[in-house]
Amino acid sequence: MDELKAALRQLIIAEMPIGIVSHVNPDGDGFCASLFMAGWLKLHGRDAVIITDGDDLERFSHLLGDAQVISYKDDMSFSSLVVLDCNSMSRLGKRAELVNRAERVWLIDHHEVEHGLIPAHHSFIDQTHVCVGAILFSALEQELTALPEADRTYLASCLYTTILNDTNNFTNGNTDAAVLELSGRVCALGIKPHLLYRAYFQNQSWQEMRYTGEVLSTIEVHHGGRLEGQRPRPDAGHLGKAGDGDGRPADQPPAMAGREELVVAHQTAEQAPRAKVRNQRQRQRGLARPGRPGNEQAAVAHQQGGAVDVLLTHQPSAGRATTKRAPLISPGLVPGMFSAVSVPPCASTIWRLMDRPRPEFCPNASLDGRSV
Repeated sequence: MDELKAALRQLIIAEMPIGIVSHVNPDGDGFCASLFMAGWLKLHGRDAVIITDGDDLERFSHLLGDAQVISYKDDMSFSSLVVLDCNSMSRLGKRAELVNRAERVWLIDHHEVEHGLIPAHHSFIDQTHVCVGAILFSALEQELTALPEADRTYLASCLYTTILNDTNNFTNGNTDAAVLELSGRVCALGIKPHLLYRAYFQNQSWQEMRYTGEVLSTIEVHHGGRLEGQRPRPDAGHLGKAGDGDGRPADQPPAMAGREELVVAHQTAEQAPRAKVRNQRQRQRGLARPGRPGNEQAAVAHQQGGAVDVLLTHQPSAGRATTKRAPLISPGLVPGMFSAVSVPPCASTIWRLMDRPRPEFCPNASLDGRSV
């Protein structure tokens, strides 16, 4: 950590302009760590610019403040460049050119070293920390404590959000006593954890909510109580095998090929079925352990609120429930609209389609539903 502290002292006196970048599709760790770095440099009289690919940053609006965030252009260059939350050139996309043009580069990350390591004059990669924000806090805790309340609270809020993101609100496997203890020290700087949680995890756009609705509308009942909900990806027909560069993790089950969501539920005699919806692209982040952070290669911030799990609880019912499914394309409807048609498997289950069922002893069967 002394090495990082020395590198940060060098950054304070580095040549300007100073640029800050994170990986493509910035998440709560990379981008909020960038906001922290920009704010910290400003307190030392150094202006820094955060460079993105023009991403939608609405999710971070409560922390943006007066931070300078600009979209990358081909003719950009910075004398000093700070790279956060990734260590591979390929993770920067087009912005990798900024590394080649910079006079000095600072690299701070917590992931396993990938191929195409970013060449840096000051490189600090520590896989024992849960996120980049935790690394920065460990290095600058003493300095943060001495700041005025407003500055201290803002910077601590940025750091706490990095922890929220990479632990999925302390529910991932990388949450341990050390993470909770460090988070407690961040909270002691005057932040409001409950408000940060609401702003980050519960501030979903209408696009995110519609996306969730589309996924849930495909839920089907199969194999004696298992629920499987799948939404085909637009490029499903062009996917290769797992791990060949198509963005799908190498250990992804074959059943998930061409799909983004998977819902599985088990029913036991003691409890009703419980379905757990999880974004497949965020799944590996739950595998993170001390010394082995989760693979965020395909992690994106705008899907499913950054790996937030959605739990659905279903009440038990007697007999066999009918299957309800909304097709992706509904004939005769405007694109984007859905219709649900449920055809009972046998006449004895027709009453399940009624709001106030009064099943006859011998119901009149019809392919289109109950007939009179």
